[in-house]
Amino acid sequence: MKKNLICFIVVLLSVTTYARIIPNIPNTTVRPSVALLPIKAKSHTVTTKIKNNIAVTTLETEYYNPNNRILEGTYLFALPKGASVGSFSLWINGKEMPAELLNAKKAEDLYVSIVRKMIDPALLEFVGRETFKMRIFPFPARSSRKIKLTYQQILTADNNLIRYEYPLTAVGNGHNDNITNFSCNIEIEAEHAIKSVFSPTHEIKVKKEGKTASVSFSGNHVDTDRDLVLYMSNSDKRVDLSFIPFAKQGKKGHFLMMLSPKTKIDASEINAKDIVYILDTSGSMVGDKMDQAKKALQYCLHQLSAKDSFNIISFSTEANTYKDKLLEASKSNVKEALDYVDEEIFARGGTNLEEALSYAIDMAPKNSVRPYMIILLTDGKPTIGVTNAEQIIKKVQKASLKNLRLFSFGIGDQLNAKLLDRLAEENNGTREYVSAKEDIEIKISNFVDKVSSPVLSDIKIKFPSSDNLRISEIYPRKFPDLFRGASITLLGRYEGKGDQVIKVSGMIGGESKEFVYEVSFPEENIENSHVPRLWAVRKVGFLLDQIRLNGENAELKKEVVRLAKKFGIVTPYTSYLVVEDDIQTVRLTPTTPRRERGSLFGRRDNTSAERAMKSESGKDAIQASQDIKEMKNAKVAYKKKSEKGNGKQQIRRVDFKTFYMKNGVWCDSESLNIDKKEKKKIIYLSNEYFSLLKKYPKIGKFLSLGKEIDLLWAETIFSIRLK
Repeated sequence: MKKNLICFIVVLLSVTTYARIIPNIPNTTVRPSVALLPIKAKSHTVTTKIKNNIAVTTLETEYYNPNNRILEGTYLFALPKGASVGSFSLWINGKEMPAELLNAKKAEDLYVSIVRKMIDPALLEFVGRETFKMRIFPFPARSSRKIKLTYQQILTADNNLIRYEYPLTAVGNGHNDNITNFSCNIEIEAEHAIKSVFSPTHEIKVKKEGKTASVSFSGNHVDTDRDLVLYMSNSDKRVDLSFIPFAKQGKKGHFLMMLSPKTKIDASEINAKDIVYILDTSGSMVGDKMDQAKKALQYCLHQLSAKDSFNIISFSTEANTYKDKLLEASKSNVKEALDYVDEEIFARGGTNLEEALSYAIDMAPKNSVRPYMIILLTDGKPTIGVTNAEQIIKKVQKASLKNLRLFSFGIGDQLNAKLLDRLAEENNGTREYVSAKEDIEIKISNFVDKVSSPVLSDIKIKFPSSDNLRISEIYPRKFPDLFRGASITLLGRYEGKGDQVIKVSGMIGGESKEFVYEVSFPEENIENSHVPRLWAVRKVGFLLDQIRLNGENAELKKEVVRLAKKFGIVTPYTSYLVVEDDIQTVRLTPTTPRRERGSLFGRRDNTSAERAMKSESGKDAIQASQDIKEMKNAKVAYKKKSEKGNGKQQIRRVDFKTFYMKNGVWCDSESLNIDKKEKKKIIYLSNEYFSLLKKYPKIGKFLSLGKEIDLLWAETIFSIRLK
């Protein structure tokens, strides 16, 4: 009879598309004679309410038993640190089932016993956690059971930043699971106006209004290879600084820093700007493109503030200025400009870009502290006048306009992407591309909404530098302006420790202002494990842009490969990544065919990606530009994607570590270049194995990968083997 009783482990905070099935046979390793179908999580909903730093989270999950037999099971829930259970609901035949809260030690003993009996490393993820346990019997054949659990926790503030974590880490199938139907909604209510709400781990949707905010994250087949981490700041400062460090003992640390303006900005606090719109009116723009471009330009004019100044330059065979000088953005001047765009701008002739840029540069006010913005919209390569890209770039460089911000918009793919990218990147701007299928008006209007209200411009950041602390490798290298409703995210490295002061200065409403912040650089803090990878993605994006725009460099390429190898980042040079010379090649990209993927760097054949790095025009050149820009500006450590094929069977990212499958062994990327003699061999499930786990409980999440692992921890490579 006992052999027919089945126990299943359901880890709710890492809900998978199927539950883990384990025979409930005491003191034996005999498995059921008939294979069982997996328990399926049909849906999973998370609802959280955070008020005054207290979070109440409710989980609802519906499980389905597809087998033709009744199952007996144990429901296990790994509580977040410091959380307490409020209520649990599971009613069977009108009766509420009792539950038990296991402390960390008792839970550890339970998991270790299961691992020993079933040779199942996946459960080692639970070691060191308090756990909620419940026996579920019966679980009828071909029927569902719904589980509802509520817990609460007090969220602590660190550096004026509140952190909320929802553990999604997959346990049931070795970090290779996803949730079929997942929904998470978080409502936040704070004492002060909320400055920023962001997640460096997932692409969330945020709505803020005063002291409240709503966060949502949902989807089908959501990966559970990382926890959902949310940060909130409700400082009452005009410009808030959020600081998130990560450091391992004795190693250089990483940090994430975010600048956010206050929610309500007075008109007097918005920096006035001078702005010139340069519009390509060559023959290739005729038709719908010209109509959309004119509507976009009219939208830009509507967004001008009365304090701003503006002008319009159109260019085809020759360039034409609307007026000889910048105009005040009064209502009457804007209205006349709108009529001019509607009645006087047509598509015809060639593409004289250099002349248009020359007019815009000559029009810039001398010795002005106001941002001087150029918004350039074009769909083709220069064909009239100066057509050499290098000469055009040098023309702008020679002007040396320190307050210049040049934003380039490319339409279609018959243009010089490298030229537009360099114009933007070298002049404190950014680049955007609009495909033939996209709406030009919508794309440009969305951009203008973001940059129409600069709150803090000409930003300078003074980081501490002393014998105790050294800051390095900050990305982005140039600090952009801070706009209303937006934020600036910086990633960097540090060496040392201690409480320090960071000074941020810039222009507000035409006046120079300085803000002082006290932050702490810890010697060790491995809680924010997403920070190192996000920093690496930013740096790789910067290096790739340097290679693409200035030519391939052996040292830069080597550094790209090193970072890609350590953090598992896909690049044009690591679509295939050699782990050990001539022994084994590990793919960093999924096997999805080219036509199914938007990202150039995610294709199966990396030849096209390397070729695109050298191309000036065409679809691949533009896609490479967009991919690199996305990496340079990344705010999420892991890009959302659907991996098909064998990609996930060869590479795993667990917390702050990346592992590669090599000859049947999961190899820690940090251990690959260390002499094999330094490895300490430990037999899987031996007394020494569990002693190691007891000594370093935090490595449970890494050991849960499998039965054979090379793991670098405490300056030692632990080589876990079956024999």
